[in-house]
Amino acid sequence: MTCIDVAVAGGGPAGAFTARELACAGLSVLLIDPATRRPRLEGLGERVAQLLIAKGLGNALGAASDPLPRHVTWAGLTGTANGERLVRRHVFDEALRRAAIEAGAQTRQARLGRILSSDEQQGVVLKLTTGEEIRARLLIDARGRQTSTAQRLKGPQTLAIAGLATQAAGAAGTHVEATPEGWLWVAEDPGFGRWLQISVGADDLVGAGQAALRERMARFLSQDQLAGRFSDLVFQDPLIARSAGLVLAAPRLKLPVIPVGDAAVAIDPLSGHGLFWALSSALSAVPSVLTVLENVEKGSHLATRFYRDRVVETFWRQARTGRDFYRLETGLSGNPFWAERVSWPDDEPSHPTVFETSLHKRVVVESNRLVERDVLVTPQDPGGVAYVAGIPVGDLKPFFPSSALAQPPPGAPSPALKAAFGWLESRGLLHGSLSRTKQQQTKTRETA
Repeated sequence: MTCIDVAVAGGGPAGAFTARELACAGLSVLLIDPATRRPRLEGLGERVAQLLIAKGLGNALGAASDPLPRHVTWAGLTGTANGERLVRRHVFDEALRRAAIEAGAQTRQARLGRILSSDEQQGVVLKLTTGEEIRARLLIDARGRQTSTAQRLKGPQTLAIAGLATQAAGAAGTHVEATPEGWLWVAEDPGFGRWLQISVGADDLVGAGQAALRERMARFLSQDQLAGRFSDLVFQDPLIARSAGLVLAAPRLKLPVIPVGDAAVAIDPLSGHGLFWALSSALSAVPSVLTVLENVEKGSHLATRFYRDRVVETFWRQARTGRDFYRLETGLSGNPFWAERVSWPDDEPSHPTVFETSLHKRVVVESNRLVERDVLVTPQDPGGVAYVAGIPVGDLKPFFPSSALAQPPPGAPSPALKAAFGWLESRGLLHGSLSRTKQQQTKTRETA
């Protein structure tokens, strides 16, 4: 039986990137993936490109185009204010898997068949579809929406149907358009072809198989609003269908399994946030893994809190941001697809306004490990600040005006301390200002 530190199930961007980062951190890692991706196009934002470059993975951008114009027809408006790269996902995923192998990760071309045993202290024993058994201290679940969980929180569910047209691509770029039945994304890549994806209600499909998918695609493209622009479009077989609604798949961390990417929160493609979430959730898993393996006493508790705050809040923020974007399309709000989405999940703002400065205890990343630190939340910094000029906020409390032993700033502070004092002064928080802070416990939305 193979024994390792971490097994990673799923070799998409979240899994391959996690495997690479954990191997770089010196852990023994096994990446389990069948490597059977179908060719397809996807949008890739500049945040993803910059993250890859910062991590020394600029070669993976060889699977992507240069930034291209994106034309949007939404809410009665048209424009090309934003852009995106087009990435060939099958090539991109393979590049990330190679990077994991180069970093020292082992691989198995297989699927995770069953988890034979799972214990927070003893780890997991896995059985692969090849029959091989693997023992690991932790399991990273990066199987995406395939992951089976007992508790899920879902928004209105979407079915995405996509395919490669037989017609040649036009000028490189993308187009997003809202229609009564849903929305479509057209990607023109002269080196790959014309790729078109529609997003409709998950229950808006009659029948099953390729015939049903072709019928639904044809019905969507024949809408009056599209004015016959796609009436002559013919697709190469097969069309690809996948669930694409927002899902909180794993509301709570249950070690020794750590979900990442869509296995934690599955993102609605409308957000254009999918690849960024896959990679950023992988990055957040690394300090969790290292802390759990090294800190026997507190690691599990820290990782559970960190996961809850990051994953659950991502779900609610994405839910409300998506709702607001759907609400912009007021002219279509009476149609079933839109009516369902403009009312979910609630009427709370996507980014709550902070009116009062407060100090919280939260779990943050420090030197690639999880630690509990004071976090300062202000009206200007609603997400919270744990460090100012590299100095923990907790170390600056003696200079807060609310401190029982408030001290004036020293006459000749170090450059870092001077910068920190300048920041505190800009927030009205330096000794002598009129602002006040108050200590309180962090409140985090609980689900399930």
